[in-house]
Amino acid sequence: MKRILSPAFAALCCILCAASPCAADGGLEVESDGSGWHLGAGGGILLPGNGNSLHRAAEAAVRGGYTFSSFFDLDLEGLCAPHAVSGAGATTVSGASLMGTLHASAWDEFDRLFGCERFDPFVSFGAGGRLAGRHVFADSSHRAAFGPIFALGAFYHLTDAWSLRADVQAQLCCDTPCGMLYGATVGVQYDFGGGGE
Repeated sequence: MKRILSPAFAALCCILCAASPCAADGGLEVESDGSGWHLGAGGGILLPGNGNSLHRAAEAAVRGGYTFSSFFDLDLEGLCAPHAVSGAGATTVSGASLMGTLHASAWDEFDRLFGCERFDPFVSFGAGGRLAGRHVFADSSHRAAFGPIFALGAFYHLTDAWSLRADVQAQLCCDTPCGMLYGATVGVQYDFGGGGE
């Protein structure tokens, strides 16, 4: 029985490998305009700035969006720090943002300078909000803070589909005395369009 199962298992593995996106696309050599949907997840740390009573806390991040070209992505991102601690006790800080991302590696000048197509620095900009308990932000009547967000980060493309991602964000909270909120996350992203050029 083992003599029959071993070749059958090996054949099945060969079929699955040949049918996988990485094998079909030949690593990063596939020609593509980079467009398509993507999903990502990661973890990081919430780093509060001035104007709130939060302490540093671990947070989780999920994001999904569409890559329009090798230059530009649009993402909807959700964040949650379930065990954040403020001056008045434990709280959950959650948030959502809509972010546009510009990729540096899409410019030919970047490739000529660094010569590494897998490394892909980016800058992101957008807006979002955070929700928390009434005791978190400076004015006890506010449970939310909204404002523009700016981020810097980089991808490292493992294959056409899978990438590592790291970024740091700064949010200016305009409608409350909250001031600034900062964050840093690392994670992975799966690109359904095979846009990791």
